[in-house]
Amino acid sequence: MDGWFDPLGLHDDWSTIPPPTTTTTHHHCYRRATNTDDRDGDDSGSTAVAVAATSVSTFFLLPIQAANAGLSSGEFDPSTFKPICPASDSLYRVLQATAKNVVGPDSYVEYGPLIASGLLRVRLELCVIESFFGEAIVPFIQREGLGWVLPLHETVETFLAGTIFALASTFVLVGGSKVVSVVLTYGDVFVGLPLRLFGGFGYDRARGVAVTWDVGIGPWKKRLVGPKIEEGKEEGKKGDALDWTNAKPQDLPLVVVFGAFKAVGETSKFTRETAEGFDLFVGRYLTLIATAYVGVKFLHFKVFPDFPL
Repeated sequence: MDGWFDPLGLHDDWSTIPPPTTTTTHHHCYRRATNTDDRDGDDSGSTAVAVAATSVSTFFLLPIQAANAGLSSGEFDPSTFKPICPASDSLYRVLQATAKNVVGPDSYVEYGPLIASGLLRVRLELCVIESFFGEAIVPFIQREGLGWVLPLHETVETFLAGTIFALASTFVLVGGSKVVSVVLTYGDVFVGLPLRLFGGFGYDRARGVAVTWDVGIGPWKKRLVGPKIEEGKEEGKKGDALDWTNAKPQDLPLVVVFGAFKAVGETSKFTRETAEGFDLFVGRYLTLIATAYVGVKFLHFKVFPDFPL
């Protein structure tokens, strides 16, 4: 009966090694004949090589298996790991309810699985960022502080902490920042822009400020709505957005209401632009900065661990 040479299986003796699934194979180097008729001579040499290979494999793999046994169990087991993402879950529920109201209950029954599948993947992308910072970075900084970022004395612990933080942040932020930017862009288009237009129009009218609408750039600008600009004269400086001097007392409640709408819309625009700028920075420079940071940490750790002392 043929045995199967499997040094990575870490079997103690040949009797526990499972036989091959077929009787013919081209992997002759992994077979060991046990029939004396198939031997040209004593196979003690090959047995010694097999035992030696098994011993070497055991020597190198057992520490890795022991380490993985601790890091792949409990909350670190990838098959049972469940990140906590309350903000992503809430956004998923809101988007799900919005989709149901938009397409209607009947269509939602038909296209519900597709909608839920897409929204779940959006939720997953956002959850990666939320969980990374909420469950990994923030607790670690609260426990260890920031002394590992660029310490005067570099140790193996500070080197590993900084390197892992730089690499993990790069992988998470490069993809995650784009997802956040897309979500905020859609939110600004469907919510922020209408509030800015509606709130800005009502706010200026309630304050007694003439509403204007110019089309074009520079000398080619043409005013479609509002008082015309006389030829040869420049338009005066637009009044302060908080100037309520021309508002009538009975219009003050409208000023407050429309001003709140406009403020929400402007906040949405500012948030979107900030996210777009951060995404542009991450896409262009974060990888280079993280690589340079890891290089500095490595030189600090290996060449001058006590620099500048």
